[in-house]
Amino acid sequence: MTISNLILAAFLGSAQLVSLDTRDMDLSDFFRLMAKTANMNVVLHPTVQGKVNLMVKDAPWQEVLDAVMKNYGLAKEVQGNTMRIAPTAIEAERKQSVATEEAGLNALPLQTRIFFLNYAKAEDVAVVISKLLSPRGTVVAYAPRNAVIVRDVMPPPESAR
Repeated sequence: MTISNLILAAFLGSAQLVSLDTRDMDLSDFFRLMAKTANMNVVLHPTVQGKVNLMVKDAPWQEVLDAVMKNYGLAKEVQGNTMRIAPTAIEAERKQSVATEEAGLNALPLQTRIFFLNYAKAEDVAVVISKLLSPRGTVVAYAPRNAVIVRDVMPPPESAR
């Protein structure tokens, strides 16, 4: 069980039991029913299709959901009160894409730039800039010269594009 599943189980009290006897129930209808049981929202990938046949009695809804997802090669991602369901391959590809993007940002060198200000206080500007930086970026306000020192991954100059 993943950490998100543990958090979800704690959030929902996971004691909600379901009893279902279905034949040729549309897979999207099944996920809507499970989402309603869990008091959650659900977003299905367009390729999630098929019919589900099952008979369960007094089973935790999460176990039923996980069993059906495993049978159909699906994965879920929970963000807040929304459950996103997609084929495992697509979800793995999305996670790989995010990891590759993050690795690319981490591979770029940090650059340091100093900006001397005329009409604003360095401390005020530093607060605004800090919200725009990457996770590796830093900003320091240097009051004696009214400057901000920014160290972050910077985009290439316009002439290099």
